[in-house]
Amino acid sequence: MAVHHGGKVGKAGKTLASKSSSKPAKSKAGTTLANHKAKCHK
Repeated sequence: MAVHHGGKVGKAGKTLASKSSSKPAKSKAGTTLANHKAKCHK
């Protein structure tokens, strides 16, 4: 799967990938990515 760089989705991916990001940030990023995947990667 293509890796997104830049934009909301790329930022969310980076947040999830980085070990230093906080739990709330991670869950928000996960939601963002999940929504994006559902919408754009059927």
